[in-house]
Amino acid sequence: MNLSRLYLVTNTTKPDALRVLADLKVWCQEKGIEAIPVSGPHRQDDENAVVLALGGDGTVLRAADFFAQTAIPVLGINLGSLGFMTQATIDDLPEVMEKLLADQFLLEERMRLAFRFGDRAGTVLNDVVITGVLETPFCEIELAWGDGVVSAFPGDGIILATATGSTAYSLSAGGPVIVPPAACILATPHAAHKLGLRPVIFPPDETIRVTTRSAVRVFADGDFISEAGDGTEIVIRRAGNSTRLIRLADSPTFFRVLDEKLNWAEAERRKWRENE
Repeated sequence: MNLSRLYLVTNTTKPDALRVLADLKVWCQEKGIEAIPVSGPHRQDDENAVVLALGGDGTVLRAADFFAQTAIPVLGINLGSLGFMTQATIDDLPEVMEKLLADQFLLEERMRLAFRFGDRAGTVLNDVVITGVLETPFCEIELAWGDGVVSAFPGDGIILATATGSTAYSLSAGGPVIVPPAACILATPHAAHKLGLRPVIFPPDETIRVTTRSAVRVFADGDFISEAGDGTEIVIRRAGNSTRLIRLADSPTFFRVLDEKLNWAEAERRKWRENE
């Protein structure tokens, strides 16, 4: 890659963030690369640029949102423990930067979701969450796709997620793990008041319509967007742009990270140890 610009999105509340940022600027100066801190939306494409998200998965989401209207790829560097969307830690950073210059990476296209209701609109990489407005978040909504109503969803709300977002809030609400970069729309009910309601996986190009039957709050990738009154239609569909995430050639696989985060293989390891 003929890297000429490095856009930096940094969570400055993380330990060592400012030191890492200063070291990166020195490295960029030595390599003749322009280092540009970013704290808001960026709409100009640049084929010789990379976005470096310094923080955790939340920082990657913020960087992906800032650059959602571009094709500039995002690389997440975790300033804590390894996350689902980050590719390396700060200890690996010097080696990671050299790999970028040597083209030792792959690009993953991650589907985004677009949402619209009233005068509110935007896109997300993880999820759109619809929940109640009171201290107890009970609400009533109807979910439809195509020309038919799928079901009424009484409960604490619904999570509309991408494959990337399947390991976030949706997972804690009982949703399935979907392996990125699979493209789909996952609808996961949260604390449903119907025993038969289960997560539904829709094809990626369907349009999902959520009609509120009580007042709700809408969140996009964890950020509060607005309240919506009874009778509001919230439209969810595949966004026109995707997010390009950088995957380093020797970075941990999705299932290795899943194992580390969720201890999937721990029971099997215990069994092996007992049989030794």
